[in-house]
Amino acid sequence: MPSLSSQYKDKLPQIGLAILLGVVFLGENVAVMLHAARQLQQSPASLPLYAITTSTILTLWVHHDSRSRSISIGIDQAMYIFLAWPITLPFYAFRSRGFRAGSLLLLFFVGIFILALIAAVIISLGISIGWAIVSTG
Repeated sequence: MPSLSSQYKDKLPQIGLAILLGVVFLGENVAVMLHAARQLQQSPASLPLYAITTSTILTLWVHHDSRSRSISIGIDQAMYIFLAWPITLPFYAFRSRGFRAGSLLLLFFVGIFILALIAAVIISLGISIGWAIVSTG
């Protein structure tokens, strides 16, 4: 049985990566909303950068999760998660945790996205109102 400190040590990278994922979602959503509010076109590199960042964070999360659960994943499964995470992440969640706990994990990731979206709307509205106030002088 692992000690309490090793359990926290195993969970720390997963929690950090989940927070990082939320920050990436928040940053991307704010950028999209501010570009739309200012009627500016986004850089063509922003969507691939967002996709690569999200895939990398989720792949690292699965790597640390599988290590903490003593599940062996090979390089091929890590590559599949990186390239097709909307399909392979639910597969990993259900396989590693079962249906109930896997569903809760997926709801957790959806919750991170929804909270980041709500925060981005509030931040974008605040910035847009600030721009309106400054522009009217």
